[in-house]
Amino acid sequence: MEIFIYENGPFMVNSYLVINKETSACFILDPGFEVNPLLEKIRSDKLNLEAIIATHGHIDHVEGVNAIKKKYPVPFMVNELDKPLLDTIPVQARMFGVPDPGVPVPDANLPTEGSITVAGLTLELLYTPGHSRGSVSIRIDSVVFSGDALFNFSIGRTDLPGGDYVELISSIKEKLFTLPDDIRVLPGHGPETTIGREKTMNPFFN
Repeated sequence: MEIFIYENGPFMVNSYLVINKETSACFILDPGFEVNPLLEKIRSDKLNLEAIIATHGHIDHVEGVNAIKKKYPVPFMVNELDKPLLDTIPVQARMFGVPDPGVPVPDANLPTEGSITVAGLTLELLYTPGHSRGSVSIRIDSVVFSGDALFNFSIGRTDLPGGDYVELISSIKEKLFTLPDDIRVLPGHGPETTIGREKTMNPFFN
């Protein structure tokens, strides 16, 4: 597996292009506003884009969905609990003073548990609500994409609609901190970390 990371947009979101090196199949996770570098990587490396996935429905993690689908009509997946959040994208845009990218329409539900196969890779789904009702973290082998649940030395904000501080703390403890310490954590914003590092050094838990 190869992971291409692109920090972009007014919210400096980490957008990920996750590539199956054996087959050249790939998917985009949490596309921000500036998707052209992701699309150029797909074109230049002759990759086969199979899906767009969002860990949750806030505008910074889905800004680029519609732009990508204009060039690649692939399915967009997000958990159904965040569908009402997607419907408020125009309101979110006004609230944060950013352009309205339009409401992205999900093509499939991203389950809250179990596993799915995308681009020939097995995605283990970990339901981590608290930042939003439908937040889902995704583990692939030795990496977990934590969305806006867990950050390097921090956690996601819980003051937006659907946020719940107690629920987020519980989600992290029960779903993420039970993973092996050496698992890489690739968050929705900021630098990567590890489960072990956050368990011992994150100020929200120590």
